[in-house]
Amino acid sequence: MTFELETRGKDVLLVITHRRIVDRKTMVGVAGGWDAHVGILSDRLNGVEPRPFWTTHARLKREYEAKL
Repeated sequence: MTFELETRGKDVLLVITHRRIVDRKTMVGVAGGWDAHVGILSDRLNGVEPRPFWTTHARLKREYEAKL
C-alpha cells in the first residue's frame, strides 16, 4: 500500500494505492472502507462533525458494488 501527497494550490491531493486485492468482494469492501475513512479525515480537517463510519461504509459499499 502506498500513500502519496501532492500540493494542489491551497489543497493537498491524497492518493492511496491498495495492492494485492484478491477478489471483487474484497475490492468493494476495501474501496468503501478507504472512502469512509478519508471522508472522516476530511470532516475532521474541515472542523465539522465526522460522519459515522459504519453507516457511511455500508452506503459506500452499495455504491461501489454497483460501480465495480
